Amino acid sequence: MPIVAGRVAARGRTDPDRLRTGELVYTGALRTPVCAIVRSVPLCGRLCRVAAEHFAVAADVHLWLGRIEEGDYTCETPDGRGRSRPEAGARLARMVCADLEMLGDGEITAIAEHIAQAQVRRIAGGIRQVMRRLGPACPCVAVLAGQGTFLATAAAEECGLVTRDMAHDVGSAAARAAPAAAVAYLLAEMVDV
Repeated sequence: MPIVAGRVAARGRTDPDRLRTGELVYTGALRTPVCAIVRSVPLCGRLCRVAAEHFAVAADVHLWLGRIEEGDYTCETPDGRGRSRPEAGARLARMVCADLEMLGDGEITAIAEHIAQAQVRRIAGGIRQVMRRLGPACPCVAVLAGQGTFLATAAAEECGLVTRDMAHDVGSAAARAAPAAAVAYLLAEMVDV
């Protein structure tokens, strides 16, 4: 949510508006299906199409890469199995119609890194869209909160913004709830509460 001179500078009033303006990039650290993030991944030195199926989600990517812990994986798994790193790896392998016997850790890591970087690029694209609109008034600091702070940090830094993790100020539990609080603030502003 862009803030300029202490005031919300968001142009979008609804989620469709925010999607159009770049203020909302609907990708997350947990539930987003891998096939909604990428169309292909590196495999054996070439790009390989991914299955257009709900075989793996972002939580599998970030668990495999060590960016979240098993306890952070709070959504259902696509296959109904566990949330361990090997089980996440099996789901990622399934995205290219393979299994853990066919792919080694290095290949799964390359796939996961490619997917994570695609998420960062998508978020950075939304940030750049907002930055272009705001022009010189654009804030140069991104205050970050939520489960996917690591994604937002990478995207903001890619856009040249200084980052500040809200968890340092209010604690991680409160920071994870901050995106919901921001939506409540926007709603209150819309109805003049």
